[in-house]
Formats: sequence, structure tokens, C-alpha cells
Amino acid sequence: MKIALTTFRTIFAIIAIVFIVYFIVSLFAGLDKLSCIAGLLLSLWVMCVSIKPIYVFIKDLCFKTGFTHILFVILNVCFIIFAVYGALVSCAMAVCACQAPAENSTAVVLGAQVKPWGPSTILRGRINAAEKYLNENPDACAVLTGGKGDDEPISEAQSMFDTLKEKGIDPERLYQEDKATNTTENFKYSLEIIKENGLNEDIAIVTDSFHQLRARIICMQLGIKQNVGAVSADTSLKYLPVFAVREWFALPYQVLFR
Repeated sequence: MKIALTTFRTIFAIIAIVFIVYFIVSLFAGLDKLSCIAGLLLSLWVMCVSIKPIYVFIKDLCFKTGFTHILFVILNVCFIIFAVYGALVSCAMAVCACQAPAENSTAVVLGAQVKPWGPSTILRGRINAAEKYLNENPDACAVLTGGKGDDEPISEAQSMFDTLKEKGIDPERLYQEDKATNTTENFKYSLEIIKENGLNEDIAIVTDSFHQLRARIICMQLGIKQNVGAVSADTSLKYLPVFAVREWFALPYQVLFR
């Protein structure tokens, strides 16, 4: 039993150290600061708990006064809640990302940033996923959704349209929704296009796996009752943990305030 516990602690410590390095690098690389800091703090806590001498040292130090004792307990409880919440949400993300769409569903391709030189890495992954889906479902159409931000040369919808057209997708299968500024508007305006053009009301959400859960929740909030499936892009490991943590914060906001 002691050997198993030691092995368990060692594995978690190694994983935590890897994520500590990852979140530090991601923070200096300019990725989402809140997500990087939250992931870094959680990883540091896991490392401290997993390495027994460090945990005992911190515990003994904090138990010297009543205030630090209470603070130690409160922080531990908060980190436990945060870790369990993150694990549950991540599992739900994985489940939603595995929900296959009905055949020839209308693809709603969610936008991402357009750089001065073209689609960002995240957007290009979604374009590639849309291309693959449209080739596998020749009777399906796609709504390309996303407006033009202040720092973008063209709308996200236009960028996706141009790239898919270059890849050989018939432009008559592609519909642009270029007004949306957030995911809720992506779906709201896309539904209008689907109904106006008599497209299949079954939906294939084309986005990254970490985004599929929130996208499905938005569909529920908008009262979409048709079949909703997932077509997930191949997300680079460079971005996946940071954006997954960002979704941990975005989901409660979506549920409570949207």
C-alpha cells in the first residue's frame, strides 16, 4: 500500500512539474494570462501535495498560528474544489467532443482570430476540420461564422470562405455569417441563415474539442432541438491546456449570465 501511494504521488508530482513549466512558458508566450496563472497555481498546489516533505514543511509552518492554520485549510479546500471541478468539466468536454453529427448535417464553423498573414493556427485547424467534414458529407453545406475584429484584416467568415474555396470546396455550399462577435451570436445568426436558405437544421459544430461543451450549452440556451453533433479540430498541444482552463471560467459565466 505504501509503495502504491508513493508511486501515485511520484506520478502526480512529475505531471504537475511538467504543467508548471508549460504554464510558465505559455504565460511568457502571451497566451491568456488568467488561464496560465490559474493553471500554474493549481499545478504548484498538486506538486506540493504530491511531494510529502514539501507538504509537511508547509503544513507545519502554517500550523504555528491560528490565522495561517485557517488560511491553510481554506486554500486546500479551494484548490480541491477547483481541481475536482476542472476534472469534471474536462471529462464533459471530452464527451461532447465525441458526439458524432448526423449524416450531411449543416456545419456551423465557429470563427477564431485572423492574423495579418491569414488564418491563425486555431482557425486553420477549424478550416481543415470543416474541409474534411464537407468532403466526407458531399450533400452538406456550411455556415462560416465570425465577424471582423478591430485587429483583423478581414472577417473570420471571409477568411474561412477564401481558404475553403482554395482547397476545392464548392463555394455554393458555403454561407458566410460575418456579424457575430461571440459564440452565442455565431449560433444565433447562423440559425437565421440556415432557416432562410432551407438548409438541413441538424447541426455539426466545427470547433476545437475544448470548445464543444460550451457550444452545445449555447445551442440548448437558444432552444435548438435538432440533432447537434461535434466535428473537432486537431488542436495543437501548445494551446490545448491553456484554452481548456479558460473554458473552466467561461462555462459558469455562460450558464449564469448569458
